[in-house]
Amino acid sequence: MTVNWRRRSLLVSSALAVGILATACSSATSTQREPGAVGSSAASAAAIRVQTTPSFIAIENRAGLPLVDVEIALQSTTGLSFSMSVPRFESGERREIALGNLRSRDGTSFSPVWQRPKAVVVTAKDVVGKKYDLTLPWK
Repeated sequence: MTVNWRRRSLLVSSALAVGILATACSSATSTQREPGAVGSSAASAAAIRVQTTPSFIAIENRAGLPLVDVEIALQSTTGLSFSMSVPRFESGERREIALGNLRSRDGTSFSPVWQRPKAVVVTAKDVVGKKYDLTLPWK
């Protein structure tokens, strides 16, 4: 009977340890995500900061390395996408991009008179090759 008691106590303490570890890991990952980040990794949300105003999208590079091939896209409620590319974004650099500078595939510029923004999508990669992908709902 002593063997069964020891085996049970070992199983119970193992289950408790696994439960505590799982809870600690899940709460650590949920606190790292930037509020409003949808479908992005915690690294992307921390590396690229996006703020929106009625006439601008402000983007800040917090990756610690220069970003290359940066694509900024604004998705509208009608399904159209307006975008622009920035070839290089230095570390710590902040840019304000006017909504009128964003273009659709046919070259039409974004106008808040005709379109309502739905989400901002930023994709980039750093000079080492690490990819960043961030999608934020419009506020």
